[in-house]
Amino acid sequence: MKAPTSENSVTTPSYWNSVWAAPASNRMLRANDFYAGRDGLFLKLVRRYAGDIRGKSVVELGGGGNSMRLLALAKWLDVEATVVDFSEEGLRVVEKLFAANGCRVRLISADLNTWVPEAPFDVVTHWGVLEHFLDPRPLLATSAAALKPGGSLMFYMPNMEALAARLWKRWSPANWGVHIWHSDELVLRNMHELGLTDIQSFHYGIPFVKMAPWEQASPIQLPFDLLQKIASASARILPIYHRVGHRKISMERGFSARRQP
Repeated sequence: MKAPTSENSVTTPSYWNSVWAAPASNRMLRANDFYAGRDGLFLKLVRRYAGDIRGKSVVELGGGGNSMRLLALAKWLDVEATVVDFSEEGLRVVEKLFAANGCRVRLISADLNTWVPEAPFDVVTHWGVLEHFLDPRPLLATSAAALKPGGSLMFYMPNMEALAARLWKRWSPANWGVHIWHSDELVLRNMHELGLTDIQSFHYGIPFVKMAPWEQASPIQLPFDLLQKIASASARILPIYHRVGHRKISMERGFSARRQP
């Protein structure tokens, strides 16, 4: 049975079902992968903000689709992986991805605004999810409630304050329209009010030149495509992008916190 859609969400199950309807690549995650490999930048980021989570229980909220980050945690750190999503197609895709890589994942079909976990988790994550909700507090409250005492929360949103976001808004208005910008002040205040501690905010990721495929045809998109490819490639040579970010340049804006023991 499909989970109901909350009025707080600017997307619907049918929207995400269409996003994930394309045939999945069933990508094999390699140990030497620059970003999601055994010693890749993502696991370094996790260790920096969540500590050693090897063998722990991890839930990714809104994790349907090509959830490479959770797969990396399952494959290299042997975490107990769970995905919660209201897109049946997204859950199908992530199930195939994990199976192709010989990893196990527990799938839960539910609306994130109303989902109540049967048992708490050591780590709660969501990657590019909070910006799809009009009010961030319900998802943050769900995240905090799903944590064990002493557990870690880690999540990110696309950096809608970056200079290049102006191009995203102008040339991909429909895609931009399903993203809501939540200020640092609002997110941090809600996290404090929910009793979370050790709260941090940070920017990271490759330089942001172009985010979404442009919906409006224009020849000027070609040089921006090229610049984004160059920026992505340069991060392999200068991984400092993932350690020292900036709100006007970085692709992603992240947050981390803990629940009091």
